[in-house]
Amino acid sequence: MLTSKNYNHTSRSKTNSILLLFPLFLIVTILPLLVSMHSYSTGLSQYNWYPDYDLSTDFFLYYKQWFFVFISSLCVLILIIKSIINKEEIKFHKIFIPLVIYATLALISTIASPYRSFGFSGIYEQFENIFCLLGYVLIVYYAFCIIQSEYELKLIINALAIGALILGCIGALQAFGFDFFNTTFGKSMIVEKNVDPNSLKFAFEKYRTYATLYNPNYVGVYTSMIIPLYTVLLFYTKLGYEYVLYIIVIVLNLISMFGSQSKSGIISILCSILVAILLMRKKIIKKWFITLPVMVCACLAFIVLNHFQNNAYINAIKNAFKISSSVSPALTEISTEKDHIKVIYNNNTLIVKLDNMKLYFYDDSDNIIPIKEVDNSDSTLVFDDNRFINISPVLVDDEFIDFGLIIEGKPWYFKYDDTTKQFLYYNQYGRFSPISTAPSSVFTGHENFASYRGYIWSRTIPILSDYIILGSGADTFAFVFPQYDYVNSRNYGFENTLITKPHSLYLQTAVQTGFISLIALLVFYCWYFIQSIKLYFNNLYNTKSSVYGMVIFISSISFMISAISNDSSITVSPVYWCCIGTGLAANMMVKKTNKY
Repeated sequence: MLTSKNYNHTSRSKTNSILLLFPLFLIVTILPLLVSMHSYSTGLSQYNWYPDYDLSTDFFLYYKQWFFVFISSLCVLILIIKSIINKEEIKFHKIFIPLVIYATLALISTIASPYRSFGFSGIYEQFENIFCLLGYVLIVYYAFCIIQSEYELKLIINALAIGALILGCIGALQAFGFDFFNTTFGKSMIVEKNVDPNSLKFAFEKYRTYATLYNPNYVGVYTSMIIPLYTVLLFYTKLGYEYVLYIIVIVLNLISMFGSQSKSGIISILCSILVAILLMRKKIIKKWFITLPVMVCACLAFIVLNHFQNNAYINAIKNAFKISSSVSPALTEISTEKDHIKVIYNNNTLIVKLDNMKLYFYDDSDNIIPIKEVDNSDSTLVFDDNRFINISPVLVDDEFIDFGLIIEGKPWYFKYDDTTKQFLYYNQYGRFSPISTAPSSVFTGHENFASYRGYIWSRTIPILSDYIILGSGADTFAFVFPQYDYVNSRNYGFENTLITKPHSLYLQTAVQTGFISLIALLVFYCWYFIQSIKLYFNNLYNTKSSVYGMVIFISSISFMISAISNDSSITVSPVYWCCIGTGLAANMMVKKTNKY
């Protein structure tokens, strides 16, 4: 039987509890749902790996970022009032030491970064600036300090359920082909006043869930936290309205997850369920009438959604995590040098030189590669050498471009730049830039791993050695990733994609705030993990605080596993950090109970 305990040293009214928890309510309910158009200048046109215009539009990230910064500021104000005006002692626990180290390194990294302006403002397609990173740490501490009773734990859990209910409803409708934001009314609610709603078109395909979280991958991360949390809570809920609420939340978020086609989401849920089975092994058998329906609902949701998406989910799971080597592309390198261009094709080296608008071709042994006599009018040449049969040089009569190489039917154009005294490549953004092959590691030859995350990871890992103590700064990954690796970005499907994130929270942290900050973050979570295992492995769960603490712990495992293949995002991370702070508060309550 569940018992309720109050851990306040002084009695706190329900009104005061609600007021103090109000910032946390905003995080778990309102913040993920914010969608509004914001036109802005990216500030990136100064870089030749970005188009020569700055204007862009955001709907899902910008206002979430600054709303979260506002909430964080509100939390600081409340803590100051409690400490200075109310003379209340602000508690501190040594578990926060790693978080303080992380926050300090994140701040110093951003201040010291040559791209600090983006670290303070947030960047295109990310908008998770340094104030957000510091805010995450603050929210954990705020929740830990403020939450003092099981009643307050319950308020947070139910507020999160309300937010998940609304978001799940939006996502489930999208999964069945009805996108609220693709209706005239929905568009009119989110566009700026001077914009015609009918001109708005989202790039997401029909039946694909993105909800209000910007990217289907983030739907997978969010639902992977929500589904285990409320599924486990069903085993301990006595109140009818809560039971109904949690079931609806689970079903809607299951549909949303399947609609997002997130492979990492389902893997994270399975891992967290294994931990849940371990922690509540006796309860699961006893409550088989809950376990069985949940499993049936999950299977039905999977079957129905997979049918709507033409077997997309099963096919995606089959293909995403294949460890087999990628098919090696024939073209593996193009590099622009001062007096020549080097091409490696099928392990054969082609050297191209330009002199007085005449092209000369050599191999790596400095042998001249002959050209066939071709009668054509487009200045295209053909090599009389079987090694380069699929490469056709072409002279271009253009004031901007000197010549091109047609490789396997795809054009690569170049010019000699008198300013930089080297050859430059005319890239997909209509800009001239150097082109080179980036160093790769670990996932070399496995670039197709995890939906081609292997390519990004293999090119990110080599740059980690540059960021051991300090990172590149918040929201600056795009500036340090080798954007000039045009050959491999084309080979692995990123030709028209600006890579602004590493698709892994752990790599993202190591690069942007430094490897030591990543260690600090992992030490903090491992501390919380070990603390929770000790508290809940043999727990009888006869208090509400132990139940709430356990379900939040299970939910956190899902997030940390999803984070292997997903970045931190302002759409989901605030909810996670709020839950961690709530979980720590619950753990402290359970510890106090165990003393008596």
